[in-house]
Amino acid sequence: MKIRKPALFFSAIFAASAVFAEIVMPRIFSDNMMFQRDMPLKIWGKADAGARVGVEFKDQKKMVKASGDGSWSIELAPVKGSFDPAELVVFENGKEGKRIKNVLVGEVWVLGGQSNMEWRLIPTTDGEAAKARAKYPALRYFTQPSGTFTPEKQFDTPESSKWQEASPDTVARWSGVGFYFGEQLMKDLEVPVGLIETPLGGSAMRAWIPDEAVSGIPFLEENLANFKKQLAAYDYNKALAEWKKRSDAYEASVKAAKAEGKPVPEKPWNVRNKPNKLSPQRPQETPGWLYNAKIAPIAGFAARGFLWYQGESDAGGKSLECFEEQFARIIETWRKAWNNDDMYFFWVQLASFGGSGDWATTRWKQYQTMRSVQKTGMANIIDLGEEKDIHPRNKTDVGLRLEKIALRDVYGVKGLYPYGPMFKMVRYTPKGAEVVYDLDGRKLVGKGDPRGFEVKIAGEWKPAKAELVGKRVIVNPADAEKGAKIEGVRYLWKKWALPDVWLFNDQGLPALSFIAEK
Repeated sequence: MKIRKPALFFSAIFAASAVFAEIVMPRIFSDNMMFQRDMPLKIWGKADAGARVGVEFKDQKKMVKASGDGSWSIELAPVKGSFDPAELVVFENGKEGKRIKNVLVGEVWVLGGQSNMEWRLIPTTDGEAAKARAKYPALRYFTQPSGTFTPEKQFDTPESSKWQEASPDTVARWSGVGFYFGEQLMKDLEVPVGLIETPLGGSAMRAWIPDEAVSGIPFLEENLANFKKQLAAYDYNKALAEWKKRSDAYEASVKAAKAEGKPVPEKPWNVRNKPNKLSPQRPQETPGWLYNAKIAPIAGFAARGFLWYQGESDAGGKSLECFEEQFARIIETWRKAWNNDDMYFFWVQLASFGGSGDWATTRWKQYQTMRSVQKTGMANIIDLGEEKDIHPRNKTDVGLRLEKIALRDVYGVKGLYPYGPMFKMVRYTPKGAEVVYDLDGRKLVGKGDPRGFEVKIAGEWKPAKAELVGKRVIVNPADAEKGAKIEGVRYLWKKWALPDVWLFNDQGLPALSFIAEK
């Protein structure tokens, strides 16, 4: 495709100027990039102080004067989606300073969270087949180093950050959830799709909230204050020496276990994580520093919304107590950073898992956040998971469920039912507790023998009998407790819930877990 070079337009305006310095822009503006369709496009960078900066993209040409520190920002009018590559050209005082090639316009989504979002396409269940078919020049992915974190908000992402086209040579290291979401969205909407990577495995929500946004949440305020005290007293060399002692002791225990033919002991967290020079805490917990490094440099880059898969690292203690407040603050803060209160924010509820943490309460708080914050959605995957692995390999269904939510809630595609039965209320009657669901226009379906329900009797939770009656589930105490007064009902209120998943809709989507007490 031949691209018209627009140099004459700006050189004619600035012919008298000889001032020129290299145009610097964040790497989110680079070859193979994706612009968001049908939205104003913010473009920014740095030049000489007071320089006249011009931008040309497709049929638009705009100019602005750089500020005293050289920063500049230009907003282009919305552009229609297109599979035709274009070029973004930036000029300084009439001279071409940067030419960004192979730019598409389509749908852009930001990927966030922790390891289950970061989890690569290989080795997901369908990864090899997906890699083989991934010949999609119109599916793009912006990758950046996962572990980077910084004390100040950054202008740019690290040097290795770049946009890639989907191909068998590139997609193996992409987010599995992101790939399956983007691939299907591209096919269903018939538009290019871009995905921006930001997650970090093991990260807590507090690492994604900047310092100025913690006010009003005591847990975050206290955590930030304590961190600042730790930072002021931090002696990296001392911490490194202590870590080396622990590491040497662990290696000695491994050697001894092998010599005695015993199992090798698991490596402790305080040995796995070598101290870093910047922070007394790991990147995953250092308050705000992941935001500074991975979100701040891309904030404002036009996108349709966010996809989030996180919660495992906040499924206990004080953090869980204020889970909803923290989560809502992330949504609010990120939307504010993009100057767009209407950006969609969709996430994945925690899967079934047999490890530590109060996952039942975490799931419930994720659901409550969806009910309280506008333009959000949640993919229920309680029917997925692996008992002894926190990382389910089936990321295909996760991505596809998110995509169906986006198709209906964002793009208005009719005839879709992306949500399973959602708990609405419990009615207590002489015949038992009647559980009422929001069915989104579908039917209730029980698979196999009724299971997963419990009732609260005399302050204790006990297994219950359940019966599907039309659009309701009637729950009663087991025969041994027949006639006892029911004080509450709950369903799938456990970490490893998959064997007890019984209730679905007629589209095969599982009912949400819930708890209700009088």
